[in-house]
Amino acid sequence: MKIDRKYWLFIFFISLAFSVWLATIFFGDKANVDEKVHYRQINRFVNGNYEILSNLTTIPGYHAVIAFFVKISHFHTLEMARLISLLLSAVAIWIFFRLSKEFQARDPLMKTLQFIFLPISFFYFPILYTDIFSLLLVLSAFYFSLQRRYALSALFSLAAILTRQTNIVWAIFIWMHSYLFAHGFSFSLKLFRDYLRQTAGYIGLFIAFIIFIWLNHGIAIGDRNNHTAGFYLGNIYLFLATVGFLFLPVLIASLRELNRDKLKNFFVFGVGLGTLIAVSFIFIMPALSTSNTKLTFFINIILHGAYQKYCLLYALAILFGYLVIFTAKFEKNDLLFLPFAVFFLLPSFLITQRYLIIPLVLLLLFRKEKNGKTELLLLFYFFGLSLFLTYMSFATAIDF
Repeated sequence: MKIDRKYWLFIFFISLAFSVWLATIFFGDKANVDEKVHYRQINRFVNGNYEILSNLTTIPGYHAVIAFFVKISHFHTLEMARLISLLLSAVAIWIFFRLSKEFQARDPLMKTLQFIFLPISFFYFPILYTDIFSLLLVLSAFYFSLQRRYALSALFSLAAILTRQTNIVWAIFIWMHSYLFAHGFSFSLKLFRDYLRQTAGYIGLFIAFIIFIWLNHGIAIGDRNNHTAGFYLGNIYLFLATVGFLFLPVLIASLRELNRDKLKNFFVFGVGLGTLIAVSFIFIMPALSTSNTKLTFFINIILHGAYQKYCLLYALAILFGYLVIFTAKFEKNDLLFLPFAVFFLLPSFLITQRYLIIPLVLLLLFRKEKNGKTELLLLFYFFGLSLFLTYMSFATAIDF
């Protein structure tokens, strides 16, 4: 049986991705910043000490899982912990592929490759951060909700919240999207009552989370000084600027497709509103946390430039990001992810690219593809950026 060229392309790129990830695991000469904290917590669990570190802000579900597999492997090393984390996180690739087929992507393999090399998340697959494992659990909960296996979906949502408390936002999104996926915009008391019975696991989860916040006096369990909940626009602007930069090939293709009938709406609701949002950054410039002032981090270097010499360039990237979303084609049900992305990003004072991972992955999943050449160009663009960021992180003193 002859294998199609797209399958060879998929095998080549996924092999390349795992080669880079394995090189990172075994030849990366140091633990990365927060990775040190996560590894210390994992080691505590491996050694039978179940005390939670004071500077750990998440419920240690991720750490417990990694510690379990490290302990049964009998190789208590950073490399083994990283390898286990990679193998677990790599399941997200399969789940994303299944979701792409569920949403009838034109080319699920191409979309999956774009997911693998999404520059913001690519770097985190082989190292001890909770973000990709968290993504895996959210995507799994989403997938099972689309299969109407609501109890299993609620269980994965619970696991996602036990990994990162902020995933409660995505649990609510999944619960609401599942209703729209099953019933569309039809509503009746009977339909809603039936749905509440079917999703009793989610209702229990929401009640339990409210009780947790009440007992814990907040969401974070430690290091609350750098994780004060509120209403902050810093990550919203970063999300738009990142979308504008990462999906620039898609924006160019969208602009070339505009016809006369669409130009008026594009300039009024696209360029006009987008410019207002972009210019608002220049006048508002959200405050930075103390952690965002350390110029050993790549994101802080970007923010330092955005807040000083290159604010107009950053505003332009914000405009481009808005235009990418404005010109993209989505199913009506899937647009629900946009307000939830805002709710997810808005409470965090700390500005960091890691918080963008789930919103960016959902944007990638839900958007309707362009032509084959544009999608291939986007893949190579992601590929180049991912390799550059990985090299920069391990070959320089800059932390990603």
